[in-house]
Order: sequence, then structure tokens, then C-alpha cells
Amino acid sequence: MTLANTEPASRETGALPWRSVALLSMAAFASALSIRAVDPLLPAIGREFGVSAGAAAQVVTGFTVAYGVMQLVGGLLGDRIGKYRLASLATLLSGAVTALSVLAWSLDSLMLARLLAGAVAAAIMPMGLAWIGDSIPDDQRQVVLARYVPGQILGVIFGQTVGGVLSEVMGWRAVFATMALIQIAVGALMIRELTSSRAPGARERRGQGGLGQSLSRIGGLLRRPAVRRVLLAVFIEGFAVFGALAFAASHLQLNLQLGAGSAGLLMAGYGLGGLVYTLLSGRLMRWPGAVATAMAGAMLQAAALAWFGMAQNLVVVAALICAAGLGFYMVHNRLQFSATRMAPDSRGAALAMFASAMFLGQTAGITLGARIFDHLGAGALFLSAGLILAAMMAWFTLSDQG
Repeated sequence: MTLANTEPASRETGALPWRSVALLSMAAFASALSIRAVDPLLPAIGREFGVSAGAAAQVVTGFTVAYGVMQLVGGLLGDRIGKYRLASLATLLSGAVTALSVLAWSLDSLMLARLLAGAVAAAIMPMGLAWIGDSIPDDQRQVVLARYVPGQILGVIFGQTVGGVLSEVMGWRAVFATMALIQIAVGALMIRELTSSRAPGARERRGQGGLGQSLSRIGGLLRRPAVRRVLLAVFIEGFAVFGALAFAASHLQLNLQLGAGSAGLLMAGYGLGGLVYTLLSGRLMRWPGAVATAMAGAMLQAAALAWFGMAQNLVVVAALICAAGLGFYMVHNRLQFSATRMAPDSRGAALAMFASAMFLGQTAGITLGARIFDHLGAGALFLSAGLILAAMMAWFTLSDQG
């Protein structure tokens, strides 16, 4: 079977490849589902294997470590064989590997299965972003990104919801089985697109040179101040935000005495906040503008996270979760846009480094967050996350203007 070329011709023809973008958005949905659906499972996994929720977070850490490290490999490979092609194959294989978690007999075996899943899934979202960066001119890219992002957001929503509800009804293993089936289905659709004569583009761009030249390219990217600034910003974002959010559902279950399903439904509000952003993004780009929107989003998310760790009223908690989600996407969209522009000559590697920095930050954040959550409590964890995020965005905004 020969895979058709999918590096798009939209720059020459002016036509936006919406079908290909839609499939990439579906892949982002499946990938985000795989990442976030595990959060509300931590107490149940901990009970089955006789450990605390903080210790059970190893299954999240294992995924994010592999996900972050393998970003660089995926970026280099995507520049050589084609970004859409790699995203398609990674989505299909990710489903097969995710199915291994259903068979886990111990916490260590589950962590190993999630580590493998993270390694395979690493290319999906960054290659989607890189493909859009290659395909869409600057003046249209934020519009296309706003259409691409809802897939990721819905993955967050359904991940939290499905993870919690299925865990209560059928057990946590059913969650992994569901994720595997979804990923396999989406991957099959993408492979079909690759083999279709209607696939966008005449020929894929491929990088030249061997491993040494590829590694040299990464070193060259890291020597660019703009690249280092964006990578540091997204590392801090991942550290602060997702290092705390990994324990949000556990906080709701252990401290507010909610069931896993109820906690998952509440956490779905984070994704709903993201959908609100996609509806408002066009207006926000016109006024107050991209920079002011990102700064306001950081302040909103910081305040919401800090209050979330202390709030006891469920209506207030639900509103804070939605506000935190809105604030996150106001910030993250700005960082994503900066990432698509920081190295247009090596966009696949650059976007892989961006995603790698975010997930390595998340890994570090979860590792430290587990200790804070177990020993100091949720209030200290979410307050510190909010303060770090606000400081990061203030620095990023000032350095951008400087």
C-alpha cells in the first residue's frame, strides 16, 4: 500500500484543506482523551493496587515522560517522512498500545503500558500543529487553529467525563478499552485519507541528511533566543497548570466527597471554558488583541486555580473550573501561535520541541505536585500553580515586547 502525499498545496491554490484539518482535530480529540481520562481514575487505581492517589499518579507521570521525550524523535521523523503521515500512523498505533493498559496486573505494569502509550502518541498533536503551520498562511492560521483546537478541547471534556462515569459504572479498565477503540477508529480514517486520491498536496516535503544533521538542527534551534523563550514559557505552563490539574479530580473526590463520575462531570467544565474561548476568539483577536487576551487569561486562570483549592460550594467550584479552562486557552493559543512562527524552516522539529517542553514541564509538575498534594494539601498546590502561571505570562509578555 502506498500512502499518498499529504503536504498541502493550499499555499499555492489558496484553498484551505478543511477536511484534513477536521481529521487532525479528531486525532487531537483522541489524544487529549487518552491524556485526561486517566486523571479521575487515580483514586480507583490507588484502591485496587493499595497506594495513595499521589502514588497512583505514576501512571500519569509515565505517560508524560515518554510523551515529552519522544516529541523530539517524532519531530525529526515528521520533517523527513511527512507530518500528516506520521500523525495518522501514530493515532492508529496509539490505540493498539492503549489496549495493553486493560491487561495490567500491577501498578508497575500499568505504568509501563502508559509509558509505551505516551511514546507512540507523542507525534499526534505536534505534527498536526506543524502541518497546519506548513499549510496555512499567517493571516489565516489563527482562524484555522481555532477550528482545530475544539477537537482537543472536546477530548479534555469527554476524557474527564468518560473517565469518571465509566470508572464508576464499569471500572477503570473499561476507560482504557474505550480510548483504544476511539483511537483505532480515528487512525483508520486518517490512513484512508492518506491513501485517497483526494488527499491534499502533490508531494510531501522531506528533510534531508542523517541523524547527525538532524541533531545539529535541534542544537541550532536551541541557539535561537525566540525558540528558547517560547520553550521556557510552555515548560512553565505545563509545570504549573497540568502539574496541579492532574490532582483536581482527586481533590474533588477525597476532599469534597464526590464520586468519580460527579468529579469527572465537574472537571468537564474545564473543556467547556475552552469552547467558550473558541466562540469568542475572533472578537478577542480584534479587541483587546492577542497579547492583552493572553495576559488577561493568565490572570483569570491564576485566580480561578487559587480559589479552586479552597472553595467548598459546588456551584462556585463548577464556575471556577470553567473560568480556569477559559483562561488556559486564552494563554495557550498565544503560545501555540508563537510556536508556529519561531522556526518556519524546521517547523516539525520546532513544534515537537514545543510539545516536548510542555509535557516535560507537566512531568516535573506532577512529580512535585504529588508531594504537595499528599503532604500540604490541595490548597497549597493550586495556589502555587496560579502564582507561577501569572508570573510566567507577565515575563513572556514583557520579553515579547522587549
